[in-house]
Amino acid sequence: MRTRRGFTLIEIMIVITIIAILAATIIPNFIGFDVEARIAATQTNLSSIRTRITLFRAKEGKYPDSIGELMTTQYDDMGIKRPYLDRIPAELITDKKGVSATEDISSSDTPSGTGGWAYIKDKADVVINVTEPLNSKWGSYAGQKPNEW
Repeated sequence: MRTRRGFTLIEIMIVITIIAILAATIIPNFIGFDVEARIAATQTNLSSIRTRITLFRAKEGKYPDSIGELMTTQYDDMGIKRPYLDRIPAELITDKKGVSATEDISSSDTPSGTGGWAYIKDKADVVINVTEPLNSKWGSYAGQKPNEW
């Protein structure tokens, strides 16, 4: 008598079921992970720019006239000349690749909402240049306006 080697239909179905159960428990943990990371990175970059504006004020005795001035003005860091910002960090809400565009506005103006950063000159503050509320794909941040962070 010859025996055939291989898996039975029941064995294959059990393995597929186990894989499906594992996928159902693991995949939801990864959905939304990139959204949370993009928001966290944008908020960190916003905080970094605001910190550099404060440093500019402490060292120069005035606030910058534009956000670009943070890259052109240098300060003495223990004998080494450094710009306040090497480059404008990216805002990652408008686009996954990041938007580093800036616009200088006054507090009476409304940011264009085109992404990047808006520097409010008369308040010496920077905001995210996204004026629309976030939609449901942003999870717990849905409904929030990034320019109010």
